[in-house]
Amino acid sequence: MTPAAYRLDDRRILVVGAAGGIGCATAGILASLGARLVLADRVPCQTALEAVRAVAGDASETTVDINDDDAADRLAMAAGDIDALVLGAGLYRGIDWDGEDWCAAAQESVSTNLLAPMRLARTLVPAMARRGGGRVVFVGSIVATTGGSFPGVGPHYAVAKGGLHTLVRWLAARYTPEGILVNGVAPGITATAMVAGHDLQPVLARHPMQRAATPQEIAWPIAFLCSPAASFISGAIIDVNGGALMRP
Repeated sequence: MTPAAYRLDDRRILVVGAAGGIGCATAGILASLGARLVLADRVPCQTALEAVRAVAGDASETTVDINDDDAADRLAMAAGDIDALVLGAGLYRGIDWDGEDWCAAAQESVSTNLLAPMRLARTLVPAMARRGGGRVVFVGSIVATTGGSFPGVGPHYAVAKGGLHTLVRWLAARYTPEGILVNGVAPGITATAMVAGHDLQPVLARHPMQRAATPQEIAWPIAFLCSPAASFISGAIIDVNGGALMRP
């Protein structure tokens, strides 16, 4: 039986980026803890909906491209009053620093991984504060600190995730006094479609656990930050990387 401090009964949570990977796993775990979910992505969230139904959970979905100018307003209308917000949508593509199209690729990555979450937060977080409080969890990355966890990580992705970690701290400083606890998780290499096709074994062999995380192993810390058990945590970035990065 889950202790009450970790339960999310009747809490309405918007999960952005729920169609697959970490977001999909997060949806299933949040539902198992009693949350009522609104799932959002640029494609249908069928797998996440099936995960929610498997635990007899409650969820609706909406399809939106977070880079659209009206994405924040559309999500606010679709979600209604929410108690927590998980911002996990992102884009990873390798970049050739010397390639002719590097600038366009970098602009797309920074827009999706940093500017779009910032726009969503600008609309959704103040609304939560006006209702008396809530939780916000961003999905960052180990690359915000290391600069790149495996060959092929471009500066656009690392810079965007570094900016996202800074956004967590800025929002926490601004909104914690209004009852909004803002935090992030920084996953290490995780077995999702993002890294499919990359030869990760030489890198993972140097890590203490010598394997990638499962999406569920990232989703549980996200769920914790949404729960009453995390009532005195704000402005934190929780490293979830199996010891690949150990801070002093």
